[in-house]
Amino acid sequence: MEKSHNQSSEAGRHTGSQQLVGESAFYQALASTQRRRLLYYLLESEESTVQELATVLSGWEATDTARVQSDEDVRKVRNSLIHHHLPVLEEAELIAYDSEAETVTLALVEPLVRDIIRVSFEAGQLEEL
Repeated sequence: MEKSHNQSSEAGRHTGSQQLVGESAFYQALASTQRRRLLYYLLESEESTVQELATVLSGWEATDTARVQSDEDVRKVRNSLIHHHLPVLEEAELIAYDSEAETVTLALVEPLVRDIIRVSFEAGQLEEL
């Protein structure tokens, strides 16, 4: 029996999700609270600037610690994003980072990957309660 084009595409997409989910870089990317939060934020906005991400992540940190974040705290988060977190997420093929424009875009990820990101974020939020 011959597969229709639609069935072939569906099978290829599913295999791509399974391949990404099976890679250790994917799980390494989700191992950090900062990266889970960043990905969760990008699920909603799709694209952001590095500065906006630093501000949002600092806000989450302020909520966790009940401490107002200073401009210096936001700068530290921004540097951590640029030098550590964004390269990890890019290596896992979850984002595209344009260092010249300082923009971050969520990669085209399958629904399964989106669901895993959401669940890992929500589980992390529950752990912190």
